[in-house]
Amino acid sequence: MAAAHGLSGAPLTKLWLYVVALGTVLVSSMNWRHYARLRIVPYVVRDWQFWRGATSLISFSTYTELAVGMIMIYQLRAVERLFGTRKYAAFLFIAGLVGQVLCIVGVWALLMTRRTLAAAIVANLSVSAAMGPFALIFAVLYQYYLHIPSQRRSAAEFMGVLASDKWIVYFVAVSLWPSSKLGAIVPSAAGVAASYVYSANIAGLRYWRFPLWASGAAQRLLLPLLSSHAASGGASQSSTARLADTAAARNAAFLRGFQHFDQTRQQHTEPPDEELVAQLQSMFPDAGRERVAQALQASRNDPNRAAAIMLEH
Repeated sequence: MAAAHGLSGAPLTKLWLYVVALGTVLVSSMNWRHYARLRIVPYVVRDWQFWRGATSLISFSTYTELAVGMIMIYQLRAVERLFGTRKYAAFLFIAGLVGQVLCIVGVWALLMTRRTLAAAIVANLSVSAAMGPFALIFAVLYQYYLHIPSQRRSAAEFMGVLASDKWIVYFVAVSLWPSSKLGAIVPSAAGVAASYVYSANIAGLRYWRFPLWASGAAQRLLLPLLSSHAASGGASQSSTARLADTAAARNAAFLRGFQHFDQTRQQHTEPPDEELVAQLQSMFPDAGRERVAQALQASRNDPNRAAAIMLEH
């Protein structure tokens, strides 16, 4: 099967990029930064403006942060492909909700700490968290760290640790902090904590999904807008007909070959790679070796597909 390129198989990531880009442009051009800041005092604790927890996630404060943030969101699209769009949507909703609550608690704790620590220590950790979806980005980054295997290793060694291709993603993520004057540290830590809560399946959060009617409505409304190949009129109908004919032909070919495949599947099943078994067991410590081996056999020793099978079952 051909590898996915660009934003193929990641419509929610595409929507996220659009929302953040348009939100940043609107907030900057209309001078709405006042409404997009998650300022704890006085707006949250005195005025109970909890809606700021949502508005602070849709835009960055500067275009530099926007550029780096969009690179991060794009790089993390592998998590959506691994989870599937419906599960990824549920994860983003839970991570955003739990992360913003933890962010408010964290900033409030810093406010209490400022009364006892030297002002220089907390000078950059003000009473407002940095504007931007830092909690969401770092929540997804934690899942990226847990579930996405390294594709290759570089020759460089740092302090005795062999660097992998994932290091560049971590470096780009951390580079967001200086531009926000360290105000992004608290929401970033809150996002990682929210992602940990999700992975630990506290209160069954990992198995929660949006209702099917809501998912179906979102697909009908948004997928046509996110399609990379828009067409109109007769050209659209002709293209749809060709696609239907092609799909029917492929299905017929698949059905013809399925019986033969089913008869020979056992003889051609690849044995599980022991190195991959150990890697997946470190990701899923609660799963037995037999379950991991079955997932690798079903995926023909593809660690990404095996991880997806483990997550869904």
